[in-house]
Amino acid sequence: MKADRRNTAVVVPIFNSAEYLEELFKRIFKSFPKENVFAVNDASEDRSVEICDKSDVNLINILINMGKGNALQVGFETAVKKGFRFAFSIDSDLQHKPEDFPDFIKKQNDYKLDLVIGKRDFSRSIMPFPRICSNRLTSYIVSLKTGQKIADSQCGFRLYNLDVIKDFKFRTKRYQFETEVIIKVARAGGKIGFVPIDTIYDGQRSYISHFRDIKNFIEIVCYEMTHKLEKK
Repeated sequence: MKADRRNTAVVVPIFNSAEYLEELFKRIFKSFPKENVFAVNDASEDRSVEICDKSDVNLINILINMGKGNALQVGFETAVKKGFRFAFSIDSDLQHKPEDFPDFIKKQNDYKLDLVIGKRDFSRSIMPFPRICSNRLTSYIVSLKTGQKIADSQCGFRLYNLDVIKDFKFRTKRYQFETEVIIKVARAGGKIGFVPIDTIYDGQRSYISHFRDIKNFIEIVCYEMTHKLEKK
């Protein structure tokens, strides 16, 4: 199965991203129609809902903040119900370029991949040093765990094969979901690939706690290892 403009949704998890959304949607609409776009508002306290309404995208409102992973899962489930077979995830703060959508689709089509992940530049001149450390550590461990070379385990710009992930049972609701789904796709025999993307940091506020999320990462990896042993 190959991803294309008709069978692919775009899922945007949103938390207090009002200042970026108009431009983000405008750029997404150059590649996908509005009916393909699912904005999942994770209890934002700014004008995010108002802007989504004006943009006429599919708006899913979560009233209590549950985390990025939960927002993605809700968006994917809704896209599946609407008949979509693939879905992009793209952050709402313009750290990802919608203009890169075709590169992901071409990579998926050429290699029949089940998960395509953006690969950022880990140069210290571009990416904050704490993120370089956490990315390298987690990517190395996930590579060992999956038996596949995982070049960037934390990048949220991805193209998912929904047919592969739709029946997975996920434990995690926040950022560690993006690690859990890599492990589950690999365990199911899925193929994972990467597309180089620009590394963009323009002063956007981060909701990531590196110590907390490394702790959560270790917990999910340990759980997956134990769960695998239990199933044998």
